[in-house]
Amino acid sequence: MIASNMDIAARLLHPAVQALLLALCSTAFVLCRRPRAACALAAIALIWIWLAATPALALRLRDGLVAGAPETPRHADAIVVLGGGKLPVGDWSHTTTRAGMGLSLWRAGWAPLVLVSGSDQAMDLAQGFGHSGMPDGDLRIEATSRNTHENARNSAAILEAEGLHHVLLVTSAVHMRRAAGCFRHEGIEVTPVAADDRHAMLAAAPPWIPTRGALTLTARALHEYVALWIYERRQWI
Repeated sequence: MIASNMDIAARLLHPAVQALLLALCSTAFVLCRRPRAACALAAIALIWIWLAATPALALRLRDGLVAGAPETPRHADAIVVLGGGKLPVGDWSHTTTRAGMGLSLWRAGWAPLVLVSGSDQAMDLAQGFGHSGMPDGDLRIEATSRNTHENARNSAAILEAEGLHHVLLVTSAVHMRRAAGCFRHEGIEVTPVAADDRHAMLAAAPPWIPTRGALTLTARALHEYVALWIYERRQWI
């Protein structure tokens, strides 16, 4: 139920959906013969979708989530890779993906084992690690969690059962603040290692020219801010 509610919230927080809802309200005012209100809502919808798709706003929102998050990797008891996003294609050492970053850290010897957490993709990611040469003994799988809170709670139980207390936490840069907070709340020492941020290229784009990538980043950032607010009130971080 929690995961379902978060999915619904994520859709409603997407600027394109918000603009569509405003446009529908504008249409309703037209039918009710209230042209001024209709024009006002239509203008708000256009301005909002344009602003949300600009790199200037998207990167400003992102900066509030990733500031201070990246750290230099250091030796730890385990590498925790949170599921989510697309599987890497071909080269699993590609650090623009969570799985690729986790595999690179393991190959470099930063930790002796990898724990993959996340219900939908944990098994697929685990199989990918195996195909990349990782022994079964170096891999742990947590495939029951449905959200970040459960990622942390269920992973902590596995780690503590094996006497492991310090992890390199691998997830996306935008998600790291919430994820690290959840793991620390469960008593796990965390060194954040964000996968390379594919949205960083937006910094080189004209700041006020709308792009699809900026719109996607704005939607993700809005979702994270609301999720942080919810998690703080539920005392999950």
